[in-house]
Amino acid sequence: MAKYDLTSQKLRESLPPRKAIYWYELGLGRHVGILRKVGTGTVWKARYRAKNGTYHETSLGIMKTGCNPGLSFEQAVREAELWFASASVAGNAISRHIVRYNDQLIYCPIGLIYTVGHALRDYLEWKRLAAAPTHFYSVLSLINHHLVGRVANVPLADFNGRHFHSLCVDVLETPPKYGNRPIGPRLKISELSPEALRKRKKTLNALISTLRGAFALSWDNGEIDTDRPQRCLRLLPNVDRPRMIFLSREECTKLTAASRPDLRALVLGGLYTGCRVRELVELRVSDVARDGFGIYVSPSKNYRPRFVLLPEEGMAFFLSLCQNKQGHEHVFLNQDGRPWSDRYKHLFRELVTACGLPTETVFHSLRHTYASQLVQAGMQLSIVAKQLGHADIATVDRTYGHLAPQVSEVELQQRFKPICPEYRELAVRMRPVFDDMRHQYRNTTWRSYGVVQHETSWPRSNFSKFRGELLRQLPR
Repeated sequence: MAKYDLTSQKLRESLPPRKAIYWYELGLGRHVGILRKVGTGTVWKARYRAKNGTYHETSLGIMKTGCNPGLSFEQAVREAELWFASASVAGNAISRHIVRYNDQLIYCPIGLIYTVGHALRDYLEWKRLAAAPTHFYSVLSLINHHLVGRVANVPLADFNGRHFHSLCVDVLETPPKYGNRPIGPRLKISELSPEALRKRKKTLNALISTLRGAFALSWDNGEIDTDRPQRCLRLLPNVDRPRMIFLSREECTKLTAASRPDLRALVLGGLYTGCRVRELVELRVSDVARDGFGIYVSPSKNYRPRFVLLPEEGMAFFLSLCQNKQGHEHVFLNQDGRPWSDRYKHLFRELVTACGLPTETVFHSLRHTYASQLVQAGMQLSIVAKQLGHADIATVDRTYGHLAPQVSEVELQQRFKPICPEYRELAVRMRPVFDDMRHQYRNTTWRSYGVVQHETSWPRSNFSKFRGELLRQLPR
């Protein structure tokens, strides 16, 4: 949500009329704003966020302009606070004291003893300088949610395998947290499904990598005289399953046909470019056809900008969105005329449900759809990697290569030299049967065509050097 300094009367009067309200944040889930419409004056508004995530708003009165009577900013804030304090609102609104991570560690290490919390603080300050912003916030969120309450108070020099074992079990048995929803009941490791265990081990391994970095930095800085804390950390063996959710062209057509106009434009943008949603919502008119037949994507997930080439159909789509807009304006706007916020998430979720698509389908699945379609069409992986902004071909091959078994099949059919003439002749006669088989695999079970499923989250070989009690406790 854009923020406007409504404390300035000069700025308030300079804002152009529009259907959307200009909001100013008074606190977590509390806003005061103005609604400016042509010919109807300017009205002060207030809103609060309810516990179910929805917003409720009310009118406070006319805004004071020049000699015309009305509410000043200070008076509007007082009226808004009275409304927030009323019984009907106070019992329904979210608390103003909910902890928000922002960009800080929610732990203040004190004392002369160098603890794990001290190490995490120093590590985050280094990451703030060296890492991409999105990676920094991801690491910060993991530390605040999983590590601060569990190991931050442990003196780093005393951290050993027992602390590590306790942390692993605690993280694996604690259900994941989704937004503001309450966390579910704790389950023992033996009660977890293979897929749930795989996902939790993936989270745990990310935490272990973070601790490794923090402990190594502490050792390099001379904060501790032993490397035992770092040596006792071991990654858990796990299976990294490739992403399986991507859409056929028929499902893409169904998705866009059922979308409301503003969401449809955002969906088409993802399908034409393979861009992440954050890259799309930040796209400006001046970025379209900036350096060639495509769009310029500013750095988002990493520090590397890129140029995404477009097909003619995609170029026509983007140019149509840019008509009658200035170069600094956003290409994608919601129906209120404002840049998109996270509101697209629940709209897309409702759209997926209405279209009968797999519940795991998210907006990022459009990126997988884009990549898989190009790989299936035989495009070089190096070009796909450049379009997606990946650093190397290996990332594309590992993430999307499984989505195109048909390409591998065509290569095999063309390059395999016949062995037995008898079966070669039989294969020619059975070609109609083979065509029916391919049609069935690619259209009815195409999402799992040629993919080997693992029944467990454990790999065939255990590459972990960890031999502690935890390894015997995990189910095989």
